Amino acid sequence: MDKKYIILCLLSLCVGYLYAYLFPNEVLYQQKPQIQLDYSEGSLDCSFSTRILTDTFFGYHVDSPMLAGLMQTESSFIVHSVSSSNALGPFQMKPFLAEEIGILNPFNPYNSEKVLNLLTRYKTTFGNMDMALGAYHIGFYGTKKISDSGSNPLSDNRIQNYVNKIHEFQRLYNEGDWIPLKDYLWFTLRYSLGNSNRISLSGVFPEFFLGSLAIGADYLSDEIISLDNLCLSIFQEFSFFWFMNLYVGYDDGLIAGCTLKSNDWFDRISVKYDFKQADLVWEAYNSFGLLFINYGFSKDNIFFSPGLEFENKYCISFRVDYQDYCFKPGIGCTIKF
Repeated sequence: MDKKYIILCLLSLCVGYLYAYLFPNEVLYQQKPQIQLDYSEGSLDCSFSTRILTDTFFGYHVDSPMLAGLMQTESSFIVHSVSSSNALGPFQMKPFLAEEIGILNPFNPYNSEKVLNLLTRYKTTFGNMDMALGAYHIGFYGTKKISDSGSNPLSDNRIQNYVNKIHEFQRLYNEGDWIPLKDYLWFTLRYSLGNSNRISLSGVFPEFFLGSLAIGADYLSDEIISLDNLCLSIFQEFSFFWFMNLYVGYDDGLIAGCTLKSNDWFDRISVKYDFKQADLVWEAYNSFGLLFINYGFSKDNIFFSPGLEFENKYCISFRVDYQDYCFKPGIGCTIKF
C-alpha cells in the first residue's frame, strides 16, 4: 500500500470529521477556516476551507458616529461576521434579539434605526447611553442584575472596556461619512481517495441583499483526462429570515431545499430535494455543549454521527451509515484555526 495513503489514514484518526453541509453556501456561516479529514470504508476525504476578507461594493452611511463606533467594535464592518457564541452580522446580535426588535436579517448592516431604538429603550431604563451600551454588550438582564444589587454597571470591567472602545472609535467618524463594508469570500478544496479519486473546488460569494452564490467544479480523476469527468454546480441562497435560508441550484440536475435554524443558531435542520434522482435528503444537527450529533437520511442511506468539540477548535466524530443492508462505520476530526 502507498506510504502516503497510510499516513493520510493515520492522520484521519487524529485530525478528523466535521459534519457535512447539504448546501455549499452554509460554509459562509462558519466561524473559522478549517481542515477536515474523514475516513470510512477505505475512502478518505480531505478538505480545506479558507476565507478571504475583501471590501464590498456597498458602504455604510454614518448617521450616528456612536453606532459606527459600535459596529467597528463589534465586527469591523464585516457583513457576515459570526462569533464563537453565534452573534451575527455587523452589529453582532443574537438571533433571538433580532427577532425581538423585528430584524429579519441580522447580516443586513442597514438596521441602524432599530438598533438605535433598542439602545434608546435601554437608556430610558438605566439612565444614560453608556449603561445602555453595556446592556447591549452583556445583556439587558445582566446589566439590570448589577444595577439592582446597588453597584454601578459602568464599574464592571466588561462594560467599561466595551464602552471605552466604542467611544475611541466614535471619534474617528463624523456624520455623513461613507464607510466601505467588508465581507468574506469562502473557498473549499476537497480531495477524495478511494475506489475513485475525486477533486473538487468551490467558492461562495456573498450577495448583499439576496444571500450568497456558490459555484463549484468537481473532477473525477482517472487515467483518461477528459471534460466528461468534469461536473459544474451552482447554488443560489436566499436569506430573508434569520431562522431560514432557501436554496435552489444545479448539480447534474435541479436541486431545491431549505435550512431552518434554532434561535441561538446552534441547531439546524436541512432538507434537499434532488429532482433528477427523485431523492429527498434530510439532515439535522444538534449541539449540547461539548457533544454534537449529526444525523439524517436519504432514500439509499441512513446515518448517525455523534461527536465532541473541544475549545471551539477541535472536533472528533464517529459516523455510522446504514446502506445496502449493512452498517458502514467511519471516523474523523476537524481543526479550526
